[in-house]
Amino acid sequence: MRIIDYYNYIATAACAFIGAAAVLIYKKGKNTDLDTDKKTADISAKTAHIILIGIILFAAALRLIGLGSVPAGLQQDEASLGYDAFAIAKYGVDRNGFAYPIYPITWGCGGGSPLMIYINVLTIKLFGTGVVKLRLLPAILGIATVYIFYLILKEITLSYKKSLFGAAFLAICPWHIILSRWSLDSNIMPFTLGLSVYLFILGIKTEKTLIYCLSAAAYAMCMYSYGSATIVVPIHLILISIYCLRKKVISVKQLILAVLTFVIVFSPLLVFYAVNYLGLPEIVTDSFSFNKFTASRSGEVFLRFDSTLPSALYENIRQLLITLTIGDNDEMLCHFIPGYATLFEFTFPITFLGIFLGVFLGKKDIVNKTSENIASANKESAEDTSKIESVTDEDKRLAMDAVFVTLLISCVLLAIGIRSDVSRMVMIFLPLIYFLVKGVSFIWDRRAVGAYAVMTVIVLAAGLFIKDYFGGFNDRTSNLFMPGYGEAAKRAYEIAGDDTEIYSTYENLSAPFVIALYYTDYNPVKFADTVVYKDETDEFRVAESFGNFKFGLPEDYASYAGKDAVLILGSSELEAINGATDCTVENFGRYSVVYGSGE
Repeated sequence: MRIIDYYNYIATAACAFIGAAAVLIYKKGKNTDLDTDKKTADISAKTAHIILIGIILFAAALRLIGLGSVPAGLQQDEASLGYDAFAIAKYGVDRNGFAYPIYPITWGCGGGSPLMIYINVLTIKLFGTGVVKLRLLPAILGIATVYIFYLILKEITLSYKKSLFGAAFLAICPWHIILSRWSLDSNIMPFTLGLSVYLFILGIKTEKTLIYCLSAAAYAMCMYSYGSATIVVPIHLILISIYCLRKKVISVKQLILAVLTFVIVFSPLLVFYAVNYLGLPEIVTDSFSFNKFTASRSGEVFLRFDSTLPSALYENIRQLLITLTIGDNDEMLCHFIPGYATLFEFTFPITFLGIFLGVFLGKKDIVNKTSENIASANKESAEDTSKIESVTDEDKRLAMDAVFVTLLISCVLLAIGIRSDVSRMVMIFLPLIYFLVKGVSFIWDRRAVGAYAVMTVIVLAAGLFIKDYFGGFNDRTSNLFMPGYGEAAKRAYEIAGDDTEIYSTYENLSAPFVIALYYTDYNPVKFADTVVYKDETDEFRVAESFGNFKFGLPEDYASYAGKDAVLILGSSELEAINGATDCTVENFGRYSVVYGSGE
């Protein structure tokens, strides 16, 4: 066992003990209101802003330093997204030959975020392509998410200290650091979701129709961010709208206008879904496209209502509980480092405490009930003449809390209904962090020393994580990010041009064709005309060749060395060409380019 494994056992026990102690203190009625305790008195706005700047700068450092080298290489989904963005930016078509598709179908069944692709189209037009440039978008939006989460917490908790803790935790959270440093299609979802939630909470606070409509537009943009939003967002909005109507923090007129805004922003994607699932014919023009998927992922993703349902349902619930607690060591290593789970393995007792407070004890408002906060809320109430007379500050506080409760419920329903993993469950982690903050806040209001102990445990674990991430992540993920292959493919294409055959290895590679496409800035029209897929009907179509690229070496590949072909070989395959004459070998880490000396 490693140091972190022992640490997790001790830290989990400590968090469980501290949480239980805070509950016992509350049940006994002792110190339920600690506003008179100087230890928990809030800090000034100026001090909070200085600390917040420090947190943002630290978050930026963790997300930007070595962005092109950790992770080393490029994962196939990154390359897929980046290549379609390049193709649209430079040629006006995606790799499937469709002009400005509303939803680029990438692999054939989707698998790419339209929002992420089109933002990258803009950045490519401005700055060009490259690994760092491709990863800058999730990194910058990851930094912005830390700030937005602070703003959310400030509105709900009315406390600088608690808001800063939440922002600091997100800044050092293993899940969010890893997510912000590479370009999987789901990796901008925390930002779009966080922005949507913040605007909705501002709508509750101000009761302004415009803010509610902006929130609706942001939620609609979530639908373009990642596929799981098409299930989570509607359920969440239905639940929170019903709650807010009952609490009278939103009027029927405001809700109708917000729904109309949502439908307008969502309508292009709605047409795309109608083309794919309701039999509407494809709409393909030179200016935009509503094209069909070449395959469906429903069988691969959703539960089947057959004899396998009970076992699949049990497995999904088990998977959900593992994700909510210690994390799943069977997850792909591009999403986590063993021992650190997603939100650290030991925080779940505090998170569960926060969930209990939010779901079952929210009406008592026990987290935010300090005289200082109530005074601040009353001051705001007196100044706001636009409020509906029957709506109290407590109603608004509870409605803000309910935003995360309903979001968590929606994410849990999604996790039960699909074969989930960390990327598909990406929307659940902001609510979980919110409830972690809620749990720590509860402890803070009972015994400040307990909250500081939890924070100390988290900071020490974060130090271990940062060391392991920057020191060992590349070693764990080399087969996923395939370092060196993109550079080798680019060099092979520079040598061969469009005439000489290029034969590529498959050693420790996944879908190498899309890595080659991205690194060579290959013409998408030429690709669409020449590509040969292994299986045209597969959910994830993988090319066996395009142009003069052939993926998979001939059995007698050694005889091609130095002849009329360029080879991309893995390190274990180089031995076969030892002794070959008139050939040059250029090394790119685990991959090498072999070509004739005269070329």
